[in-house]
Formats: sequence, C-alpha cells, structure tokens
Amino acid sequence: MARRRATSDDINAGIATISRTRRARLVAEFEGELGIDYKARAAAAEAERRWQVRKTFIVWTVALIFFTIACQKLWTMGQKVDVPFSDVNPVHDLFGE
Repeated sequence: MARRRATSDDINAGIATISRTRRARLVAEFEGELGIDYKARAAAAEAERRWQVRKTFIVWTVALIFFTIACQKLWTMGQKVDVPFSDVNPVHDLFGE
C-alpha cells in the first residue's frame, strides 16, 4: 500500500511537537555544520541589546535636559512680569532686542 505524502500541516505539527531543548540542539548542530559560531552570535546580540539601552538612556537624558531648560526659561520669563499675562513677549525674552 502506498504511503501518502506529508502535507505542510503535518510538517508544521511535527516541528511544533518537539521540545525547545531538542529544537535548540538541532539548531546548534545545524549552525555548527554551516560554520556559524553561535556563541559569537549570542555575544553580538547581547552587545546590540546593550547598545540599544545606552542609546535610549542618552536620548532620554538629552530630552530631559531640553525640558529642564525650557521650564527654566518659562519661569524666568514669568518672574520678569509684574502683572500676569500683561506684557509677555516670548520672542523678546528668548532672543533679546
């Protein structure tokens, strides 16, 4: 009796049923056959994550500095006014005459 050909659903079900440990072992073995150094790849991925964290920290730090400067400028502009909202001229206060 002839065997039926495996459909893609059967193949996907077979891949889904193997354990993560077995799958990781197969991937490592396959990468080893191709000459891929998985430890170097993992180290590069970790370095990329660290760089992403550093970039995020730098961007947020710069944003907070700009926000602080803007708040300080608004506060000094408010201190120069005798009656609130009477003679506020932001262009003159920021850039002078």
